Amino acid sequence: MVEVEWSDGGVSSFPYVWLRDNCQCPQCFKPDSCSRLVLMSDLDVNVSPVRAESQARGGLLWVEWSDGHQSHYDWQWLKERCFSPHAMSERERAWQRKTQLWGAEITHDLPKADFPVLLTDDRALYDFLVILDSVGLVLVQNVPCDVGQVERLANRVAFLKQTSGFGKEFAVVNKSKPGSDMAYTSAKLGLHTDLNYYNYKPGVQMLHCIEQTKGEGGDNSLVDGFNAAHQLKEENPDAFRLLTTLKVAFRHVGVDYQKYIHKQRQNIIRLNDQDEIQSISYSDPTRASILDMPADQVQPFYDALKAFNTTMHLPGNCVRLKMAAGEMMVFDNTRVLHGRSAYSPDSGTRHLQGGYMDWDDVYSRMRVLEMELGIEG
Repeated sequence: MVEVEWSDGGVSSFPYVWLRDNCQCPQCFKPDSCSRLVLMSDLDVNVSPVRAESQARGGLLWVEWSDGHQSHYDWQWLKERCFSPHAMSERERAWQRKTQLWGAEITHDLPKADFPVLLTDDRALYDFLVILDSVGLVLVQNVPCDVGQVERLANRVAFLKQTSGFGKEFAVVNKSKPGSDMAYTSAKLGLHTDLNYYNYKPGVQMLHCIEQTKGEGGDNSLVDGFNAAHQLKEENPDAFRLLTTLKVAFRHVGVDYQKYIHKQRQNIIRLNDQDEIQSISYSDPTRASILDMPADQVQPFYDALKAFNTTMHLPGNCVRLKMAAGEMMVFDNTRVLHGRSAYSPDSGTRHLQGGYMDWDDVYSRMRVLEMELGIEG
């Protein structure tokens, strides 16, 4: 390793192979695409330098390798990639989501954003995305009551995710022939996340209210699935363990933009490699009847599923909201469960326009805005 003693204190070690693999010269690295040009098949993993020294002019570490190749590394660039436990801990913290759990207490203090401002103000758009990431729910107001507004907002971030069952944008209305989805009826919809039958389901959902029924019903229920899962873990650890280890098949069959048969197996509560809650996949209508688990685990599994459902429906966990025309709910589809109370189709038209985005695109947009606006991420 090359050891570097910093002027402000501390010593960092940089392995030879890592330095050679990350040479920043034009032969080894293409800066406009941030792409490494040296392929693993051409890299000598036992490479060593014949000389390494500090160059005060330009603030560089200069290394000459045994094959005669020369590399230069900027000191700040090296410091940002330091292998010290403290540096790695700081970078790990940056990867972690700054999740704010919530329950019914935010009903009268929902995070809000103004639609026209989001379309024109990059800082407002960034703040909106930060709240969407941390809270998982934002109510956007002053949205024109016309089709196409979901795509206008999505295009400020990236673009809409197209699916075979819902296309690019979809209208949630009561249809005489609802086809394969209960959303196209006036019936009650239980708490659920969308498209659990996808291997990579959309991360963000948008629902724009264009017209709202004037009678009773049609209210949305919203629950922070992460909050409910944390409560379940505390109060019923056996149920939590089953829902994080047993996989459930979700299935959806129908015809919309094309014929489709989607199926995928998911944990109801999925953990990441740090045993932190990563996503919720829950939907009673699309949960398949085939359960790939030993028969003696079926009853405990149902007990666990019932316990989670009961926790989600606790009054302290549910936000109830009847959107007005001109409002748009934007929420984390991997975290926030949503449902709808039944309504009478005779009490007027209820028309919501929906669409999806992927978290990868949202995070990319956030990073670009941080860079362009000079925000420290």
